[in-house]
Amino acid sequence: MRKYGLIIIAVICLSVFVLGHQHWKNVSQVAGIEAREAAAKLNEKEKEERETLIQSLKPENNKQQPLIDYLQYKSLTQERVIVSLVGSNGTSGTGASNSSNSWAGRLEKSLRADRDELETLSFINHGHEGYSTEDLLKGKKIEAVIQDDPDLVIFDNSLINNHYQSLSLEQTEKDLESIMTKLQKELPNAKILIISPNPVANSKMENSLGLNYLDYIQASEKVIKRNKWNYVNSKEEIEKKLKNKNMRLADILTNDNIYPNDQGHYIWFEVMQEYFKS
Repeated sequence: MRKYGLIIIAVICLSVFVLGHQHWKNVSQVAGIEAREAAAKLNEKEKEERETLIQSLKPENNKQQPLIDYLQYKSLTQERVIVSLVGSNGTSGTGASNSSNSWAGRLEKSLRADRDELETLSFINHGHEGYSTEDLLKGKKIEAVIQDDPDLVIFDNSLINNHYQSLSLEQTEKDLESIMTKLQKELPNAKILIISPNPVANSKMENSLGLNYLDYIQASEKVIKRNKWNYVNSKEEIEKKLKNKNMRLADILTNDNIYPNDQGHYIWFEVMQEYFKS
Protein backbone atom coordinates (compact mmCIF):
# COMPACT_ATOMS: atom_id res chain seq x y z
CA MET A 1 0.00 0.00 0.00
CA ARG A 2 2.76 2.37 0.94
CA LYS A 3 4.41 1.71 -2.45
CA TYR A 4 1.19 2.51 -4.33
CA GLY A 5 0.75 5.63 -2.25
CA LEU A 6 4.20 6.91 -3.23
CA ILE A 7 3.43 6.17 -6.90
CA ILE A 8 0.17 8.13 -6.68
CA ILE A 9 1.94 11.03 -5.01
CA ALA A 10 4.65 10.97 -7.69
CA VAL A 11 2.00 10.94 -10.44
CA ILE A 12 0.20 13.87 -8.82
CA CYS A 13 3.45 15.84 -8.48
CA LEU A 14 4.37 15.13 -12.09
CA SER A 15 0.90 16.19 -13.24
CA VAL A 16 1.13 19.40 -11.24
CA PHE A 17 4.56 20.07 -12.71
CA VAL A 18 3.40 19.42 -16.28
CA LEU A 19 0.24 21.46 -15.88
CA GLY A 20 2.19 24.24 -14.18
CA HIS A 21 4.81 24.27 -16.92
CA GLN A 22 2.10 24.39 -19.60
CA HIS A 23 0.35 27.20 -17.73
CA TRP A 24 3.50 29.33 -17.50
CA LYS A 25 4.27 28.51 -21.12
CA ASN A 26 0.85 29.81 -22.09
CA VAL A 27 1.32 32.88 -19.87
CA SER A 28 4.72 33.54 -21.44
CA GLN A 29 3.29 33.16 -24.95
CA VAL A 30 0.49 35.60 -24.14
CA ALA A 31 2.96 38.03 -22.58
CA GLY A 32 5.20 37.72 -25.63
CA ILE A 33 2.32 38.41 -27.98
CA GLU A 34 1.24 41.41 -25.89
CA ALA A 35 4.83 42.73 -25.83
CA ARG A 36 5.13 42.41 -29.60
CA GLU A 37 1.77 44.13 -30.09
CA ALA A 38 2.83 46.93 -27.72
CA ALA A 39 6.15 47.32 -29.57
CA ALA A 40 4.34 47.41 -32.91
CA LYS A 41 1.97 50.09 -31.61
CA LEU A 42 4.94 52.09 -30.27
CA ASN A 43 6.75 51.80 -33.60
CA GLU A 44 3.63 52.89 -35.43
CA LYS A 45 3.23 55.85 -33.08
CA GLU A 46 6.86 56.82 -33.58
CA LYS A 47 6.44 56.59 -37.36
CA GLU A 48 3.35 58.80 -37.18
CA GLU A 49 5.13 61.33 -34.98
CA ARG A 50 8.14 61.32 -37.33
CA GLU A 51 5.92 61.86 -40.38
CA THR A 52 4.07 64.68 -38.59
CA LEU A 53 7.43 66.31 -37.76
CA ILE A 54 8.62 65.96 -41.36
CA GLN A 55 5.45 67.57 -42.68
CA SER A 56 5.76 70.45 -40.21
CA LEU A 57 9.36 71.09 -41.29
CA LYS A 58 8.79 70.96 -45.05
CA PRO A 59 10.54 73.98 -46.59
CA GLU A 60 7.65 74.47 -49.04
CA ASN A 61 5.36 75.12 -46.08
CA ASN A 62 7.82 77.38 -44.26
CA LYS A 63 9.03 80.22 -46.45
CA GLN A 64 10.80 81.96 -43.55
CA GLN A 65 12.11 78.73 -42.06
CA PRO A 66 15.09 78.95 -39.69
CA LEU A 67 18.16 77.21 -41.08
CA ILE A 68 18.30 74.77 -38.17
CA ASP A 69 14.77 73.56 -39.04
CA TYR A 70 15.78 73.23 -42.68
CA LEU A 71 18.78 71.08 -41.72
CA GLN A 72 16.62 68.99 -39.40
CA TYR A 73 14.17 68.37 -42.24
CA LYS A 74 17.03 67.29 -44.49
CA SER A 75 18.32 64.91 -41.81
CA LEU A 76 14.88 63.28 -41.54
CA THR A 77 14.49 62.76 -45.26
CA GLN A 78 17.95 61.76 -46.47
CA GLU A 79 20.98 59.79 -45.29
CA ARG A 80 23.48 62.65 -45.01
CA VAL A 81 23.41 66.39 -44.36
CA ILE A 82 26.35 68.49 -45.48
CA VAL A 83 27.19 72.13 -44.85
CA SER A 84 30.04 73.45 -47.01
CA LEU A 85 31.89 76.57 -45.98
CA VAL A 86 33.96 78.59 -48.41
CA GLY A 87 35.90 81.79 -47.96
CA SER A 88 39.11 83.14 -46.55
CA ASN A 89 40.65 83.56 -43.10
CA GLY A 90 37.40 83.86 -41.18
CA THR A 91 36.25 80.51 -42.50
CA SER A 92 39.59 78.77 -42.05
CA GLY A 93 39.66 79.88 -38.41
CA THR A 94 42.63 82.25 -38.49
CA GLY A 95 43.20 83.67 -35.00
CA ALA A 96 41.50 80.83 -33.11
CA SER A 97 43.71 78.64 -30.92
CA ASN A 98 42.33 75.54 -32.69
CA SER A 99 39.61 74.65 -35.17
CA SER A 100 37.10 73.69 -32.47
CA ASN A 101 37.33 77.23 -31.08
CA SER A 102 36.62 78.86 -34.44
CA TRP A 103 33.09 80.12 -35.09
CA ALA A 104 32.59 77.34 -37.65
CA GLY A 105 33.78 74.63 -35.26
CA ARG A 106 31.54 75.92 -32.48
CA LEU A 107 28.55 76.21 -34.80
CA GLU A 108 28.88 72.64 -36.02
CA LYS A 109 29.07 71.32 -32.45
CA SER A 110 26.14 73.47 -31.35
CA LEU A 111 23.87 72.34 -34.18
CA ARG A 112 24.62 68.68 -33.50
CA ALA A 113 23.84 69.11 -29.80
CA ASP A 114 20.68 71.12 -30.40
CA ARG A 115 18.76 68.51 -32.44
CA ASP A 116 19.12 64.74 -32.09
CA GLU A 117 18.63 64.28 -35.83
CA LEU A 118 21.71 66.42 -36.54
CA GLU A 119 24.22 64.12 -34.87
CA THR A 120 25.50 63.06 -38.29
CA LEU A 121 25.72 66.61 -39.65
CA SER A 122 29.01 67.24 -41.48
CA PHE A 123 30.77 70.57 -42.02
CA ILE A 124 33.27 70.65 -44.89
CA ASN A 125 35.58 73.64 -44.63
CA HIS A 126 37.01 75.27 -47.75
CA GLY A 127 38.47 78.30 -46.00
CA HIS A 128 41.80 79.46 -47.48
CA GLU A 129 43.98 82.00 -45.71
CA GLY A 130 44.83 85.08 -47.74
CA TYR A 131 42.35 84.30 -50.53
CA SER A 132 40.41 87.09 -52.24
CA THR A 133 37.20 86.50 -54.19
CA GLU A 134 39.35 86.40 -57.32
CA ASP A 135 41.58 83.73 -55.77
CA LEU A 136 38.56 81.58 -54.92
CA LEU A 137 37.46 81.65 -58.54
CA LYS A 138 40.87 81.16 -60.12
CA GLY A 139 41.76 78.40 -57.66
CA LYS A 140 38.51 76.55 -58.50
CA LYS A 141 37.49 76.53 -54.84
CA ILE A 142 33.86 77.05 -55.81
CA GLU A 143 34.02 73.88 -57.91
CA ALA A 144 35.34 72.07 -54.82
CA VAL A 145 32.24 73.18 -52.90
CA ILE A 146 29.99 71.98 -55.71
CA GLN A 147 31.65 68.57 -55.57
CA ASP A 148 30.52 68.27 -51.93
CA ASP A 149 26.88 68.36 -53.11
CA PRO A 150 25.96 70.24 -49.92
CA ASP A 151 22.53 71.08 -48.53
CA LEU A 152 23.77 74.45 -47.30
CA VAL A 153 26.65 76.67 -48.43
CA ILE A 154 28.04 79.39 -46.18
CA PHE A 155 30.07 81.81 -48.26
CA ASP A 156 32.35 84.11 -46.27
CA ASN A 157 32.84 87.01 -48.71
CA SER A 158 36.62 87.59 -48.79
CA LEU A 159 36.47 91.38 -48.53
CA ILE A 160 39.36 91.86 -46.09
CA ASN A 161 41.75 90.36 -48.63
CA ASN A 162 40.07 92.16 -51.54
CA HIS A 163 40.80 95.39 -49.69
CA TYR A 164 44.42 94.54 -48.88
CA GLN A 165 45.06 93.27 -52.39
CA SER A 166 43.50 96.44 -53.82
CA LEU A 167 40.98 94.68 -56.03
CA SER A 168 38.58 97.19 -57.56
CA LEU A 169 34.99 97.41 -56.37
CA GLU A 170 33.88 96.49 -59.89
CA GLN A 171 35.97 93.32 -59.77
CA THR A 172 34.66 92.54 -56.28
CA GLU A 173 31.06 92.88 -57.44
CA LYS A 174 31.75 90.83 -60.57
CA ASP A 175 33.41 88.06 -58.53
CA LEU A 176 30.49 87.94 -56.11
CA GLU A 177 28.01 87.54 -58.95
CA SER A 178 30.19 84.89 -60.64
CA ILE A 179 30.49 82.87 -57.43
CA MET A 180 26.76 83.00 -56.76
CA THR A 181 25.89 82.16 -60.36
CA LYS A 182 28.09 79.05 -60.21
CA LEU A 183 26.64 77.91 -56.89
CA GLN A 184 23.02 78.54 -57.83
CA LYS A 185 23.36 76.85 -61.20
CA GLU A 186 25.15 73.72 -59.99
CA LEU A 187 23.40 73.44 -56.60
CA PRO A 188 19.78 74.38 -57.36
CA ASN A 189 18.41 72.58 -54.29
CA ALA A 190 20.93 73.95 -51.78
CA LYS A 191 20.48 77.01 -49.61
CA ILE A 192 23.25 79.61 -49.87
CA LEU A 193 24.11 82.08 -47.14
CA ILE A 194 26.56 84.94 -47.69
CA ILE A 195 28.28 86.41 -44.65
CA SER A 196 30.58 89.39 -44.40
CA PRO A 197 33.99 89.13 -42.73
CA ASN A 198 34.57 90.30 -39.16
CA PRO A 199 35.15 93.93 -38.12
CA VAL A 200 38.79 95.09 -38.23
CA ALA A 201 40.72 97.92 -36.63
CA ASN A 202 41.41 100.88 -38.93
CA SER A 203 38.50 99.93 -41.17
CA LYS A 204 38.74 103.37 -42.78
CA MET A 205 42.37 102.90 -43.81
CA GLU A 206 42.67 103.34 -47.58
CA ASN A 207 44.44 100.96 -49.95
CA SER A 208 46.33 101.89 -53.13
CA LEU A 209 43.00 102.57 -54.87
CA GLY A 210 41.93 105.00 -52.17
CA LEU A 211 39.30 102.55 -50.92
CA ASN A 212 38.67 101.40 -47.35
CA TYR A 213 37.22 98.18 -45.96
CA LEU A 214 33.77 99.73 -45.51
CA ASP A 215 33.66 100.59 -49.21
CA TYR A 216 33.95 96.89 -50.02
CA ILE A 217 31.23 95.96 -47.53
CA GLN A 218 28.85 98.56 -48.97
CA ALA A 219 29.57 97.66 -52.62
CA SER A 220 28.91 93.97 -51.92
CA GLU A 221 25.72 94.70 -50.04
CA LYS A 222 24.30 96.58 -53.02
CA VAL A 223 24.72 93.46 -55.18
CA ILE A 224 23.34 91.21 -52.43
CA LYS A 225 20.25 93.34 -51.84
CA ARG A 226 19.61 93.73 -55.57
CA ASN A 227 19.60 89.94 -55.98
CA LYS A 228 17.77 89.30 -52.68
CA TRP A 229 20.39 86.81 -51.54
CA ASN A 230 20.45 85.52 -47.95
CA TYR A 231 22.97 87.58 -46.02
CA VAL A 232 24.41 88.15 -42.58
CA ASN A 233 26.50 91.26 -41.97
CA SER A 234 28.84 89.62 -39.47
CA LYS A 235 30.76 92.87 -39.03
CA GLU A 236 27.74 94.85 -37.83
CA GLU A 237 26.28 92.04 -35.72
CA ILE A 238 29.60 91.47 -33.93
CA GLU A 239 29.90 95.22 -33.28
CA LYS A 240 26.39 95.24 -31.78
CA LYS A 241 27.33 92.42 -29.42
CA LEU A 242 30.50 94.23 -28.40
CA LYS A 243 28.45 97.29 -27.50
CA ASN A 244 25.97 95.21 -25.49
CA LYS A 245 28.80 93.43 -23.67
CA ASN A 246 30.64 96.72 -23.09
CA MET A 247 33.73 95.35 -24.84
CA ARG A 248 36.27 96.93 -27.18
CA LEU A 249 37.06 95.68 -30.67
CA ALA A 250 40.69 95.32 -29.57
CA ASP A 251 39.56 92.75 -26.97
CA ILE A 252 38.48 90.27 -29.64
CA LEU A 253 41.22 90.68 -32.25
CA THR A 254 44.67 89.13 -32.46
CA ASN A 255 47.80 91.30 -32.33
CA ASP A 256 47.52 92.12 -36.04
CA ASN A 257 44.19 93.87 -35.29
CA ILE A 258 42.60 92.06 -38.22
CA TYR A 259 41.53 88.55 -37.31
CA PRO A 260 39.40 87.44 -34.33
CA ASN A 261 40.95 85.63 -31.38
CA ASP A 262 39.14 82.87 -29.49
CA GLN A 263 36.84 85.41 -27.86
CA GLY A 264 36.16 87.03 -31.21
CA HIS A 265 35.34 83.70 -32.80
CA TYR A 266 32.99 82.94 -29.92
CA ILE A 267 31.06 86.17 -30.46
CA TRP A 268 30.96 85.46 -34.19
CA PHE A 269 29.59 82.00 -33.36
CA GLU A 270 26.86 83.63 -31.23
CA VAL A 271 25.86 85.76 -34.21
CA MET A 272 25.65 82.72 -36.49
CA GLN A 273 23.84 80.59 -33.91
CA GLU A 274 21.17 83.25 -33.46
CA TYR A 275 20.74 83.56 -37.22
CA PHE A 276 20.34 79.80 -37.64
CA LYS A 277 17.53 79.80 -35.09
CA SER A 278 15.83 83.05 -36.14
